[in-house]
Amino acid sequence: MRQRFAATVSLTLALALVGAGAAAAGEVEKRVPFELDRWVDLQATDGPVTLHRLRVARQAAGAKSKLVRPGNSQYLADVQIQLEFTNDATRDWEARLEVEWLDDDGAVIDGYGDSENLDSESRHDEQTVTLSTLRYGLERARTLKIRIRFQPD
Repeated sequence: MRQRFAATVSLTLALALVGAGAAAAGEVEKRVPFELDRWVDLQATDGPVTLHRLRVARQAAGAKSKLVRPGNSQYLADVQIQLEFTNDATRDWEARLEVEWLDDDGAVIDGYGDSENLDSESRHDEQTVTLSTLRYGLERARTLKIRIRFQPD
């Protein structure tokens, strides 16, 4: 009887810890029409962190495209993924970004997937990532797919 009680208590504590870990993570997913330079409202909050909005913005022809394909940069365009956030915590958080632009059939043309730091004690700050992509793909993009998971770093 005592062993069964100890096993039940252990299982309850383990489930509580798993639940607490899951509660300390936020997530937001959106699918919107693709439009360069247009902000997408996210308004996702978890604890002290709020993800306000995100956009894929045009960038002036820069070094990124010239480095990726020297001598062929006329086919490329630089874009910047901009994430506006607030982190009222005294510790950094991490955001896992999955941002993709899709064609008419829903096939992925290009995108970005990686983790970015959300600095502590930041109000309406911006995290940015600049990347090179094909102009052709930007012209064919119809849908912007966004998925961001965020949790303490």
